[in-house]
Amino acid sequence: MTDPTPPRPDASPWMRRGGHDRRWLPTLAVLGVILATTLGGFVAAAALAEPAGPPVSIPGVVSVQPLTGWEPAEADSVGDRPFVRVTRGSGTLVAVAWGPFDGDAEALAVDVRDEALDGSLDQLSVSEGFTPVVLDQGTEGKRFTFVGIDAESGAAVEGEVTTVISTDGQGVVFVGLAPEGLLAFVDGDLHTMVSAAIVGPAA
Repeated sequence: MTDPTPPRPDASPWMRRGGHDRRWLPTLAVLGVILATTLGGFVAAAALAEPAGPPVSIPGVVSVQPLTGWEPAEADSVGDRPFVRVTRGSGTLVAVAWGPFDGDAEALAVDVRDEALDGSLDQLSVSEGFTPVVLDQGTEGKRFTFVGIDAESGAAVEGEVTTVISTDGQGVVFVGLAPEGLLAFVDGDLHTMVSAAIVGPAA
């Protein structure tokens, strides 16, 4: 009998530990559980979202404060790029230390789109242009959204990428992920956590 369990959207190859067979995060439960926890949990709890628990961080690069209901997951790396992440139901926020970067936030967004997404997602559709964002600490960045099919698992995923460059020239990439059609239920929390993130030596 075919296993009906849909894969997690954040199991794309570019976010798996290099050289290991295990997935970056375990698969989700059946679709019914995804809908129950997402539609019931996120909508009902949206007004209660506030900082909760200690931040997750890559010292000197980026620090993210989880909101109510978001849980830290094990830190890992994509090649030589470390990342931290928080999850809630079917939603995930990842903060990746991209490393020293000579260009601006838009150039970094192009790199992420072409290097990380284009090679791992089939039928990739990316929003036209980049939306400017400003973090609470004043750091300027760029944002775009995408939809695609995981080239390995076949899962339909939807996401949002925000890129910034710290004052000391480090690229930081925030990636929010959800099954296609469910990003709208977490993007408010994603925007809040990204806006409140600390980027740079103070992290």
